[in-house]
Amino acid sequence: MAKTLLLIVNPRAGRTRSTAPLFDAVAHFCEEGYLVSVRRTAHPGHAAEIVEAEGAAFDRIVCCGGDGTLNETVRGAMALPAPPPIGYIPGGSTNDFAASLSLPTDPVEAARRVTASEGKLLDVGTFNGRPFIYVASFGAFTKASYSAPQSYSRNIHPASASSCIRRSFSRYRIRMSASPSPS
Repeated sequence: MAKTLLLIVNPRAGRTRSTAPLFDAVAHFCEEGYLVSVRRTAHPGHAAEIVEAEGAAFDRIVCCGGDGTLNETVRGAMALPAPPPIGYIPGGSTNDFAASLSLPTDPVEAARRVTASEGKLLDVGTFNGRPFIYVASFGAFTKASYSAPQSYSRNIHPASASSCIRRSFSRYRIRMSASPSPS
């Protein structure tokens, strides 16, 4: 009996909208004996919905997208009685989580890592009953993050970040400055 893998793809994540590089990653999973089922997300929260509804039927879940897609995938898995292992193919704009764990951003290399690794246990926190990994923010910090256009996260300029933060903190009296990062 073939091993089964649920691949969740966020087509809106990242600098490009192309999912073409995933073909080789899917081919790798198939070569490793997995029967792959692909689901594309259609709206925020959809990855969690897919995992919660279908995840228990699979031996492994892999998501391709940014930090948010991974967070949603984990959130959906936490609702399952016995969640399967989760793999991650970084496909976001900044891939902070992947960078912190030195995960490859090339889809094929990431797929190889998923199948070759026994995995690592990671802590999952909860905030107001909602599971999260990596970072949780609230209040003005969340507002600052969501008030920035998606294009800013791809090429952050200190002045752009500063203006988003200023708008978010407009109710508070603070002094802020920004300087370019050292090259």
